[in-house]
Amino acid sequence: MEKTEFVTYLKSSMMAVPGQLTLKGQILELEAHKQGVGGLGFLGAILKRKVESTNHGFKWAVSDISEITQGKHGVQKNVLEVRNSSGEHYRILVKNFDEWKTLLEELKK
Repeated sequence: MEKTEFVTYLKSSMMAVPGQLTLKGQILELEAHKQGVGGLGFLGAILKRKVESTNHGFKWAVSDISEITQGKHGVQKNVLEVRNSSGEHYRILVKNFDEWKTLLEELKK
C-alpha cells in the first residue's frame, strides 16, 4: 500500500511547516522543512540552506505507532495525531483524517 499527500506539520500552536506524508509498505514518513529564511546576502544563503535542509519529520514503522487520534487546529478537524512507542508525538494537518486513520489501523492488524 502506498499513499502520499502534501500536508502541514503543526510543530506548535504558532508554527506550521509544509511537508509530505508518505505511507510506503509498513513505513510512515513525514518530511517537513522550514521555508522562508532569506536576506543577509551570503550569510543569508548559508542560513537558508541549513534551515531548509533540516527535516522536522520522522520515519516510523507502522507497528511502532501506539496511538492514532483526531485533533483540532482552529476550526480544522482533519488533524492526524500520531504517537510512537517512545512517546514522540506529531500533529499533521491532512486532507482526510478518516482515510489516514483507517489505512494505518488496517496495516497495524
